[in-house]
Amino acid sequence: MRKLLILLLLFPCIGFAQGSYSINDLKNGKNKHDSSYVYTLPFEHKKKVFLIQGYESMFSHKGERALDFKVKNGTTVCAARGGVVTAIRKDSDVGGLKPENLSDGNYIFIQHDDGSVANYWHFKKDGVLVNVGDTVKTGQPIGLSGNTGYSAFPHLHFEVQGYDGVGNFTQLPTRFYTQRGIIYLRPGRFYRTLH
Repeated sequence: MRKLLILLLLFPCIGFAQGSYSINDLKNGKNKHDSSYVYTLPFEHKKKVFLIQGYESMFSHKGERALDFKVKNGTTVCAARGGVVTAIRKDSDVGGLKPENLSDGNYIFIQHDDGSVANYWHFKKDGVLVNVGDTVKTGQPIGLSGNTGYSAFPHLHFEVQGYDGVGNFTQLPTRFYTQRGIIYLRPGRFYRTLH
């Protein structure tokens, strides 16, 4: 209990509102007092994208809080939130649905000022446009989408990892600015970037 109180005092806005709600509550808008960060969709201004998989989707997101945006190969991917690039890979041209493909993906990790880290996956070979140590701004182009790693078609896998309200380092649900307002995204829908 003491650890929880210390975390709440030090990090009052990191995921606490999310901790007591189920994923379905978040997706259905039942969490009315949400203090989590609001992200921009990770694409260029006014780009329309289809969310093929959401949180805990059955194909490959069972037990995961991650999003898959179906986009054409070479689509410009932008930072959904500013931060510092902490890791990249850009040399792979291999993709598929075999277990060994899990380690074949090109990626970019960006750490935010609250310590959370956004993971962007499946960039095309040489499609990473940033370097480790770069500071990026929200909306800045960072890479070109692809089909590397554990992937059946070109798409962008996006997730944020950080500390939840009880101090566990985990995948955090993320809200976005959309044409429907500030919401948690749902699979099977189109969304358009506003910023």
